[in-house]
Amino acid sequence: MSANDTITRKSKKTIIGMFWIKPPTDFYKLNVDGARQQNGNIAAGGVLRDHIGWWISSFIANLGCGSVLQAEAWGLLIGLKMASASQCHHLLVECDSEVLVSLINDGVDELHPLKTIIDCCNSLRRQLWSCEITHVYREINQVDDVLSKAGLDTDIGVHFMEQPPPQVMPSFLDDLCESPRFRNVVSDM
Repeated sequence: MSANDTITRKSKKTIIGMFWIKPPTDFYKLNVDGARQQNGNIAAGGVLRDHIGWWISSFIANLGCGSVLQAEAWGLLIGLKMASASQCHHLLVECDSEVLVSLINDGVDELHPLKTIIDCCNSLRRQLWSCEITHVYREINQVDDVLSKAGLDTDIGVHFMEQPPPQVMPSFLDDLCESPRFRNVVSDM
């Protein structure tokens, strides 16, 4: 093959259905998300649910200014602290930031700007009996997507809630009923 030859790959778009999956009995699930506005304001949100899918607690946080990755990382840290305070020893964590999940699971070097937050998250993780952190698509993370965006409109700081706020009810009920959400994915042919 010469340098002038062109390789073309055909891509196919496929629509896939997905839904929020309840954790196994004796486990809790924490979903977290971060949000950023064009002006640099960042926020985070998260929800903790039991094996039936019932709401245990949640938070929204206005974090000031920063990057979306900082918002995601702070959201994870606040969520892990909330789960630990709620005595949730067996925890499944879902986050739609693939970069953050990789940083948490693979670690960061000493000079990484998020090292302190990553280390705090991993320290909290080790205090739990079991804690698995995985990436999920945004479509599965709808409840905390709404929560994180709501954090942009609140006062600076973290605000905890024991009941679902009205704006998340449609997504929360969809999760309880395992209603599918759809996403276009590209695959090579």
